[in-house]
Order: sequence, then structure tokens, then C-alpha cells
Amino acid sequence: MIPKFKAFCKRHKCIEEVFQITYLGDNDIKVEAECLSGYVGSDFILMQSTGLHDSTKFEDLLEEEQEEWLESGNTAEEWKGREIFEGDIVEIIYDGETFTGVVVYDLGETDFKATNNREDYGNNFQYLTVGESIEVIGNVHQHPELLEVSDD
Repeated sequence: MIPKFKAFCKRHKCIEEVFQITYLGDNDIKVEAECLSGYVGSDFILMQSTGLHDSTKFEDLLEEEQEEWLESGNTAEEWKGREIFEGDIVEIIYDGETFTGVVVYDLGETDFKATNNREDYGNNFQYLTVGESIEVIGNVHQHPELLEVSDD
């Protein structure tokens, strides 16, 4: 699998597709994104693809999402679900329970998982591949409120 990245632009609060990453030494990494270029850390936060897709069906997409998919030369039959990236907020249904967390890469286990740092589902995380369904509901950089705990 060829690694795929998106980047969150801190200044414009948008997510861009990454076309090129250049390591400049001394931990300086330059990113060439769809509309902008800059440096990881000061300008952008990199988000790697997990290689997985969520359970969203094509007919459940917003009309503009469907149009964008079709205009990029794809067919409705080719839809596999939304691609899941680091930083995405996902809802995973596992054993009949809904778990909401942010996707992170665990270096110790060399695997992606969702974590919320508060619920006790196996040390506050859920592996992305074990749920009955998984849905991307937002991104931690643009929608952090999706991870907030309600008082009810």
C-alpha cells in the first residue's frame, strides 16, 4: 500500500489532500497540499490514511458528496465507504455498544485504533477492524465537540 496523507491547515482550518512531503532535515517537513504549502507543526498537521473505509453507503452520502465522487470519474458501484484517516472521529458499534473516539496510530502495537481516553472499553480504545460497523462522523481538528462528554 502506498501511504496516503491529508493535512489540516491550522491557519485556514481546512483539510487538504497532500501531494508531496519533503523531509528537509532537523525535523523540518514541508507539505505540498491541494491549495497550500507549508511546514508540519507550524502550518499543518499530517493525517495518514488507515487503509480502511467506513460503513457509509453511497445512498447515505449528501448530494454534494455523491456528485463529487461521480465527477471524479467513479461510479456509485465503486464506492467502498469513507476513507478513514488519523484524526477522524468515528463511531464504532461493537458487541451492541456504540464507542466514539478519535483515530490514532499506536506505535507499540503498529496498528490504528480509536481512543476516547475516558470510557472503559479495553483501556479506553477500540480497534477499527473489530466492530460490526464503523462510521466517520467528523475530524478532531474541525469538530472536537463531537468528543465532549454530555452530562446526562
